[in-house]
Amino acid sequence: MLHTLRYRPKEAVPIEPKQQRHISTEGVKTTAGATGQPGAPAPKKKPKKRRSIIGMIFSFIGCMLCLCIMAASVGGVLLSMYIVQVTADDAETLDLDNQKNKETSIIYDINVDEYATLSRNENRIWRDLSAMPENLQHAVIAVEDKNFYTEPGINLKGTIGAALNAFTGNRIWGTNRGASTLEQQLIKNLTGDNEQDNMRKVREIFRALGLDNKYSKETILEAYLNTIPLTGIVHGMEAGAQEYFGKHVEDLTLAECAALASITKNPTAYNPATNPEQLTTRRNHVLYEMYTQGYVTEAEYNAAKAETITLVESAASTENATRSSSNSWFTDALYTELLNQLQTDLNYTAEEAKELIFSGGLRIYSTVDPTVQAAVEKTMYNEDDLIPALWHEEPVCLRDYPADTSSWDDVQYDEATGLPITKDGYAVYGQEAIPVYEDEEGTTLKTGKSTDPDYPNDTTVYLCVYEKVRTQAAMAVLDYDGNILGIGGGIGEKKYDLGFNRATSPHQTGSTMKPIGAYALALDYKLISYSSPQMDIPYYTAEDKRVLKDEYIGKMDPYSQAAQSRSDVWRAWPTNYGGAGGQGNTMLVYDALQQSYNTVAVWVGNLVGVDYLYNFVHDTLECSYISAESDMDLGPLVLGSQSSGLTVVQLAGAYTMFNTGTFTTPHYYTEVTDSQGNMILDNNKYINTTQAISADTAYIMNRMLRNVLHSSKGTAYGKAPDGEMDSVAKTGTTSNYKDYTFAGLTPYYVTAIWWGCDRPTEMDKLGKPGRNGSPIQYAWKYLMEDLQADLPVKEFAKGENVVEKRFDTSTGAIVSGGGAVGYYTEDNLPDSTYITSEEDPYAALAQAAAEAAAAQAAPTE
Repeated sequence: MLHTLRYRPKEAVPIEPKQQRHISTEGVKTTAGATGQPGAPAPKKKPKKRRSIIGMIFSFIGCMLCLCIMAASVGGVLLSMYIVQVTADDAETLDLDNQKNKETSIIYDINVDEYATLSRNENRIWRDLSAMPENLQHAVIAVEDKNFYTEPGINLKGTIGAALNAFTGNRIWGTNRGASTLEQQLIKNLTGDNEQDNMRKVREIFRALGLDNKYSKETILEAYLNTIPLTGIVHGMEAGAQEYFGKHVEDLTLAECAALASITKNPTAYNPATNPEQLTTRRNHVLYEMYTQGYVTEAEYNAAKAETITLVESAASTENATRSSSNSWFTDALYTELLNQLQTDLNYTAEEAKELIFSGGLRIYSTVDPTVQAAVEKTMYNEDDLIPALWHEEPVCLRDYPADTSSWDDVQYDEATGLPITKDGYAVYGQEAIPVYEDEEGTTLKTGKSTDPDYPNDTTVYLCVYEKVRTQAAMAVLDYDGNILGIGGGIGEKKYDLGFNRATSPHQTGSTMKPIGAYALALDYKLISYSSPQMDIPYYTAEDKRVLKDEYIGKMDPYSQAAQSRSDVWRAWPTNYGGAGGQGNTMLVYDALQQSYNTVAVWVGNLVGVDYLYNFVHDTLECSYISAESDMDLGPLVLGSQSSGLTVVQLAGAYTMFNTGTFTTPHYYTEVTDSQGNMILDNNKYINTTQAISADTAYIMNRMLRNVLHSSKGTAYGKAPDGEMDSVAKTGTTSNYKDYTFAGLTPYYVTAIWWGCDRPTEMDKLGKPGRNGSPIQYAWKYLMEDLQADLPVKEFAKGENVVEKRFDTSTGAIVSGGGAVGYYTEDNLPDSTYITSEEDPYAALAQAAAEAAAAQAAPTE
């Protein structure tokens, strides 16, 4: 009988808090024993298999492989991060297309021959690969990377060998250098990455692989040939071909190609100028490699090997006899002018303009005449001391150390030179300064106390040292089209590029100002004629209380009540050189100009008017340093006592009008293009040509200026260049003999010269040679004799309306006979009444007596 079993759930037993819960096992089958009965013994566990040695090894290897893979992954990530970091700038640096734009700029002379180059650190002229001779390409490949066309940018065998050698520290395979390919050398040249660390090769390899993947072999080879460093700042084969052989790269011989390919191995050891024998040995090795690799025949190899390396003597090396700097004075001035013009006219920033000039491959068509520039630099080199040095000492104030609150124990010194420095660590002495020492050994500086002459309004007395200084000079030579043919910016050897250029710095002009303002305009306006009479009398008397005596200038305000209340501080103005004249006698205009009388010049300038003088000099003649605020007066505009003055370039430019009456903006260049001939800057748009005065006025002024050189009364009498070429001139001296100027003209050249001290000094107190401007007048005379020795004789342009008439040297009136020859136009004669010699029987005698007396002594100014 079957019974149905029913499940009866047990009642839940609540668990009290914190009471241990008990789980009942009643009615649950246990597996404790084989029979299911409680207390049965447990079955025995099976013994584990023991792992074999081989298995353990494989496990270890597996673990190590995992660790290596993990380490390699981490290393790969870190290496990738490193490569990304160190090659961050490579997109620009290794942009071979952009490298074509980083090219040396070339300056061409007035004859369109190459004159000079402009570059920061590299003289590089880019040429397409098609212009590079095959012999040159093969020479480089044969000696530097014979597998260039088949390898992927690196030499795998050489790289692995170098890595093994570096890892073991022994030379196991190959060399430690890793067989640098052309790609690797190019990378090194462009990036400048020459650090001798273990990662340099890694960087180089990654870059080389990338370069080879991005560019064709032809592009890489072109970049290599155009950027490879040779000697000095010469980079690339075109620059090397011009520097060493004086020819373009496509004109090189096989031997010359091999020589260029040799230099890059070691530019110092294989310098063509200093180590020609070592270069010849290296060149022959290159030729041998070309022969054994099948690039040249045996006959070509032997012929090239027998060829002597002949270097060209560059024009620069001849000119450089007067300087150790790279640039001439002209090149320095051109760079400064172009830098400024790119900013003002084309809106470049300063950095953009510099980058374009130094790396833009510009072609600058300049006005320099190498013959003139070389002659100017020879004159300024002053080997024969034609321009006296007049050495003297000047204080160098230590402006950080006022004398009343400082002692010499406070002064800081440069450890290397032993010379004092500022509290900020800057040198007190200038770059070319010559310190003055108390002892012959040069160990103890001469010291003292002084106000600072560079700050005339500062009355503070400072501790000071001293420097030995000499007089300086500047010169500019132009033609009548405004072309600046040559300039000199200082006396002696030119040692630095872009240093202080006195030819482009303004100086007071003194009496060389008289013709270009007062006389030229008065004559052009027909206010005077060649022989007009004027009163030789000061414009202001002492009673006018307008001009202080020299000893009160700068110490007393002339408009102050204290000054106006006194009568003993004033003087008549102007006076003449050496105290001559000024007594109110009549003087003829031509005579006043040849003797450089200040009194007459001021009265003539007054006829014109200050406003007209300023507008003409500043606007028409482009004398930009003439200031409307401080130079709007007869003194600056007639007598040359300007606040700044004119540069010698501006002064010469102003005098160019005394040939045909035209004035053209003085300029250093006419056009600037890129290397492909595309116009960057057409300077002709900014060069103005104007008819400043009539051609007739120009010729009459020219004849008046001729008297300065050829009349016994002239201030530069006897200084005319020898020969048949005509010449005219004007001298100038500033107050207290602080500056001497000179403007000299021939039918070919217009020259202006300044002589003085960088810190204005009374030169007459430095010795007898400083008492007149004769030295620079003779310098001009000899320069012109040199430059014009082989030139055909020609005359100044004569105004078509100019007539020659004789005049009475006492009254200036036209006479039919006797007297002297003057130059006029029919509508501007001094007197309409002709006086015959019969009507004035004493005129001829008076004229003869006057000329005889004048011949006794030729004055100078």
